[in-house]
Amino acid sequence: MSSRVFEVLQQMLKLRKDRSVAQSKRVQAEFERVRNFNLQVESYAKEYETQWVKAAQQGDTVLNLQTQANFGLNLRATAKSQEPEVAALKSQSREALDKALQDAQRLKTLQSFLAKRKQQRQRQFEKHEDKALEDVLQARQNTK
Repeated sequence: MSSRVFEVLQQMLKLRKDRSVAQSKRVQAEFERVRNFNLQVESYAKEYETQWVKAAQQGDTVLNLQTQANFGLNLRATAKSQEPEVAALKSQSREALDKALQDAQRLKTLQSFLAKRKQQRQRQFEKHEDKALEDVLQARQNTK
């Protein structure tokens, strides 16, 4: 195959790897954002539960206790409802990372092949030059 074909293939693999790495970073960032938001909502729910217990111990009104309890339950429900999205983003993040790693490995394999091919060509060139030099030297000796 022509070296130009390999150069084009290498460029395509580089672009593919760059795109998959960028996609992996985007999905990972989105996963982190959603997961952190979910953790924050859960933290708020725990705070409201703690406030509810303190208010109950201090003898707050039933209406206030009910309001705080309902708000805490709503926060927990919100966090619970986001768990499938967090799990899906975690899975997508893992898949995107795997794809980026595969693309990087493909590029590395091609680059390794091209380096070996270049070394082989260099050895052949040197071997050819050595043979040409030997032929010249032998021709000189034959003419003497």
